[in-house]
Amino acid sequence: MNEAFLSYLWNYRHFNGDLITESGDLLIIMNPGVQNTDSGPDFFNARIRIGATTWAGNVEIHVHASDWYQHGHHNDGEYDHVILHLVYEADRQVFHQNGEPVQTVVVKNQFPDWIYDRYQMLMQNQQWIPCMNQLLPSADYGFNQWAPALALERMEYKTNSIRQLFTSCGSNWEEAFYWHMASSFGFKINALPFELLAKSLPIKIVRQHSGSIFQMEALLFGQAGMLDREFTDSYPKKLQQEYHFLRSKYELNPISGSLWKFLRLRPSNFPTIRISQLAGFLCQTRAMFFNLFVNESFQKTMDIFKITASDYWNTRYVFDKPAVHQQKTMGFSCLRLLIINGLASFYFFYGLEKGNPEMCEGVLELLEQIGGEANVHTDRWSKAGFPVDNAMQTQALLHLKQFYCDKKRCLDCRIGSRLLAGND
Repeated sequence: MNEAFLSYLWNYRHFNGDLITESGDLLIIMNPGVQNTDSGPDFFNARIRIGATTWAGNVEIHVHASDWYQHGHHNDGEYDHVILHLVYEADRQVFHQNGEPVQTVVVKNQFPDWIYDRYQMLMQNQQWIPCMNQLLPSADYGFNQWAPALALERMEYKTNSIRQLFTSCGSNWEEAFYWHMASSFGFKINALPFELLAKSLPIKIVRQHSGSIFQMEALLFGQAGMLDREFTDSYPKKLQQEYHFLRSKYELNPISGSLWKFLRLRPSNFPTIRISQLAGFLCQTRAMFFNLFVNESFQKTMDIFKITASDYWNTRYVFDKPAVHQQKTMGFSCLRLLIINGLASFYFFYGLEKGNPEMCEGVLELLEQIGGEANVHTDRWSKAGFPVDNAMQTQALLHLKQFYCDKKRCLDCRIGSRLLAGND
């Protein structure tokens, strides 16, 4: 038995018959209150009736009544407003600081055994998601109604890393957006070296050279630590020469070239190609992309991501190694991820910081306009019967898997709650 399961019982009122307090009075749950996930009592603003008296206040939940003292609540004035102590076992009488007994109700044997059995099965299940065997492909489980809230949770989670960037660059919106977008060009594998690359090359220098794709590539490849060797091709030789001049002019220090990962990547995803595409992105927007990003519509902003690598890379994936001619345009799946993880997440962060809920809601509208991501996780959700038609749905499912299923938070999950209650 644990407090999480007892909180679930209280929140959804899954009890057998009437509840009687330790003082012998009938307990009526008028409103279980709002569950608290931070410090303090477990439920705020509950309304209950004990006997003939109606109470409004907080509810605390423990497995054993003695946990009240084990957790130090008897010395915390915040718990003086607790109107009910719900416990699995009453092994000790509990008192407020003023000496009055805390109203207590014992719920052992007061709930259906099959609910606890189902809960145990979920907690012990080692499958991809705990409820995999119980899902019915034809059932909705309320996911469509929950998906927007899950997608917003995911956006809020992503703002944590953006906030760190924003703080570390002195709350400079242009610089923070530049750093964040550069990191997004690295996707998951090379996100960190791309971020370090952007941090090594200030936005004011980028802006000064955004009119020349050649100078932009010289700066980016040089700062990436990729121009520190001998070359055969004339183009990297020219980049190297230009970079040496610009490095001396701005007193730049490159990052280590050993940071970049090529192994197990498709050639089209090599960091060399992505760096060239980032150079194109910076030049296409003249490095003034944040103003465009804020003031234009999402549809117009999405057009700035239609970028290609420079002509040299049409026959190369790495320096000095010829390959079959192919224009290195960013593919649709990568474009989609760049917009979701780069543009949308920063737009959401900006809306939060500026106190503009309309901007945050606009992120959901954008995600609903973009096709859903295709990966191993979304493929499994699709086979389980969940919709993966747009990015709002797939972002919600990715968040559900990472922060609910993987953490066995079945009691906090609307789907898990329905399955536990037998609402298949």
